Amino acid sequence: MAITYPINDSDKFTVYNTETSAPLNDGRGKPMRGVAWGSVDKSQMISGLADNIKWLIDVKEAKPTYDSATQKITKNDTAYDVVNESATDSWTVTALTQAEIDDRIPAHYETSTGIKMATDLQSQAAFSNMMTLLNEAGMADTEMVMIKDCFGTSHGMTLAEFRTQAVAFGLHCYSQFHSS
Repeated sequence: MAITYPINDSDKFTVYNTETSAPLNDGRGKPMRGVAWGSVDKSQMISGLADNIKWLIDVKEAKPTYDSATQKITKNDTAYDVVNESATDSWTVTALTQAEIDDRIPAHYETSTGIKMATDLQSQAAFSNMMTLLNEAGMADTEMVMIKDCFGTSHGMTLAEFRTQAVAFGLHCYSQFHSS
């Protein structure tokens, strides 16, 4: 993408040094990236520049969509294209390794029905509070309740099924507490 004239006030630029193959540094030693046009005249390239100094329009590619459960996104190094007068920031999506995927799954207890329930202290307290509220509400064993797994997905079950899961979950958490 080449620079088009007249320059838009919203356009940002990189001042690039072809001798060092890097952005020029400002007076504070910071790379000159994301700067406004350096001239009052926005109808043409800035006159009187040294041959090695180039103004490149900053191009920010949109982040691609990706599945955070199985992929990660990384920012690529800025691509400086002097011929096309652009400095482009882009992204790459790569698949996570199985180890990285496993690391994203929080410590959990898997119920007999395959629901993964988080075992951190906050989750245990929330589960216990929910159990107390359901008991105090006087709900029938056949009424439906919803619980969230460690990924935030809701699962429906009867109160009787929930109580069975709660006992098994509680015993698991109790055994973890005493094993450490």
